[in-house]
Amino acid sequence: MNSSELADRLRALPWGEAGVPAPLDKLLDTGSRCRVDGGAGRVAFQLLAALGISGWSARLDLQSAVNTIRRTSQANGAYVRAWRALKLAGLYETHTAFFGGRPVVIARLTDLGRTLLAQAGVPVVPSEWERIEASHRRAGEGGQLPHTTAICLFLHHARVRGYATEACPTINEVGMKDKALGDAAAAEPDALIVRDGRRTYVEVQRRGGAAWRRARKWRHQCALQGCAAICATTPKLAQELAAEAQVAQVAYGYVTDLVTLAQGAPAGLWTHCWRSQHSPLELAPEEDTPPSQTG
Repeated sequence: MNSSELADRLRALPWGEAGVPAPLDKLLDTGSRCRVDGGAGRVAFQLLAALGISGWSARLDLQSAVNTIRRTSQANGAYVRAWRALKLAGLYETHTAFFGGRPVVIARLTDLGRTLLAQAGVPVVPSEWERIEASHRRAGEGGQLPHTTAICLFLHHARVRGYATEACPTINEVGMKDKALGDAAAAEPDALIVRDGRRTYVEVQRRGGAAWRRARKWRHQCALQGCAAICATTPKLAQELAAEAQVAQVAYGYVTDLVTLAQGAPAGLWTHCWRSQHSPLELAPEEDTPPSQTG
């Protein structure tokens, strides 16, 4: 699903007397019943529904989809008021982090938000935040909110650049791609991105952890798809991880980082790549993508 497809589904949302279906009407009643477009209550409902339908956790993506319909400034006060109303009503929860000096807000529905959306006839899928946390628990890693936020932000930047995305594709889904790869079935990638039929499994890596565990990740990636694809939190860490992967005998790979992406560059998703185990890092061509699986 992309932002345009999500916007099409938001256009088909049910209406109520104030633009908001009955299960949510009282919580999101802003007194704007005379507005043809449903007013602020309708904006809040659309934002909440966007979260439920897409499962996207980067709040900016949800607002962008709604704005495809409303066609106003992203800084419009209606969005600020709508998000505040949803929070006060206990319909969703957020976490804020900073990359490159810029805030990123991730979101997920509360149990109440999930229940009332379903009662209003809106289909709800697990959020990326929830999928990542569930994957961490299966791996025995416990709660890692900074890592979760980093993955959600990477998925946001991939979507902005035209990729379909999935948080933490399951082990079985990955393992079935190439059963002959042996221990590659043990790979547990943080993200799957797809564009033009090309599937790339990505590791989102913060600083810390054992070097041998990271090396195993890069080797699993290489066995799975022929290269490493790594998103770091900073440019410096991205270069360090690329060098680390080369030491781990990964001869081909791509890296990017959240700080550079947050600052609006590069136009493509990847900042650098390496073409052999001993070659220096080079700038990744804008349209160049890892030589990953197709289909």
